[in-house]
Amino acid sequence: MNNFLLVLLSAFLLTSCTHWFIDTEARIRVRNHTDEDIDRFSILSKTGQHMVLIEYIPTDYDSEPHEVELVGEFEFAVFLNDSLINLGVHKLKGGAVYADIRYEKGNYKMRFR
Repeated sequence: MNNFLLVLLSAFLLTSCTHWFIDTEARIRVRNHTDEDIDRFSILSKTGQHMVLIEYIPTDYDSEPHEVELVGEFEFAVFLNDSLINLGVHKLKGGAVYADIRYEKGNYKMRFR
């Protein structure tokens, strides 16, 4: 049994496979496709608190990438003209994430690409 574990560990080390481990870090970049500047891009908690991820995103611009130690489902929101706009629950899987925020048919929507 010990020999099997030694061979298995050696195989992992020799192949340098990092995808065997869960990535708990996400790198988020947000594109603002609305007609208004986004004051804050945040994650909302169940208690109503929010964690600001990105401070300011001008209209038709990309934010700088922002690294967060979060993986799972989260409720996202933006602040426009001091109004909180909920973008719904989305899943972060880790790795690089590109979010696209648009105003369509009277609603603000966010999609990951």
